[in-house]
Amino acid sequence: MNRRRSAVPAIACGLIALSSIALSSCATFNQNNVAAKVGDHSLSAKEAERLAADGGRAATGDDLRAEISKWIRVTVLEATTGAPTAPTTTPADLDTRYAKAITSIAGDQARTLYASGVNGSPVICLAAITVATLDDANKVLATLKAGTPFADAARTNSTDAVIAQAGGIVKGGPNADQECLDPATVNPNVVAALKTTPVGEPIAADLSTFAAVLMLRPFDDLLPESQSKIATASVPQAQLDAIVDNANIYVDPRYGRWDATTGTVVTLTS
Repeated sequence: MNRRRSAVPAIACGLIALSSIALSSCATFNQNNVAAKVGDHSLSAKEAERLAADGGRAATGDDLRAEISKWIRVTVLEATTGAPTAPTTTPADLDTRYAKAITSIAGDQARTLYASGVNGSPVICLAAITVATLDDANKVLATLKAGTPFADAARTNSTDAVIAQAGGIVKGGPNADQECLDPATVNPNVVAALKTTPVGEPIAADLSTFAAVLMLRPFDDLLPESQSKIATASVPQAQLDAIVDNANIYVDPRYGRWDATTGTVVTLTS
């Protein structure tokens, strides 16, 4: 959630000082009244504390301000898209709601950017079926053209067990659970093979030490979080700033104040 001014396998506190105007960064809250509002939408103090204390630990003042800031941005963007504001539950839910909202705002801009493939998309969302030779890859490609779903062909034919189990989705990132990858982390031979390949079209490729059927996955098949990465790269930051700047935002002074410059809740003394 940006604001202004402010190895992938080749194949695969103590006492709290509370005043009427400010809170220490280690303060916690238990009141039942409203913590923040965006138009007609309200976040209660209990909801804010539940968000900030996610994982069972006590929420600090900094935690609360961060989660209230996130809730405000999500709620403002949802209102812009016309989507109903969902009940506030967990930080992960807020992240998913943000992803859907930013993707809706980006609209065709995100799809156009993603359609530029390895030549312009900020991420590579790859499906693959690894095999021994190019001849094997062409045989698998023929079954795809005959109507076999990519995931089924991957489970049946891929020599890489991890990719086979994932139905052909190539995952990476620190925990090997991200479906869209930084292009710099992808095998250069794969990138070269996909240079002129449209999204959603499988091809057979010789990758030097092995071969594969490769495909840039369709945008609609991606998770909301992946779509939002592409959408965020396609929407000018000034456009998002203007949406938030024009919103009717209230923050209870016990938590701080809304700072339009940073797009966050800050202490009253900031």
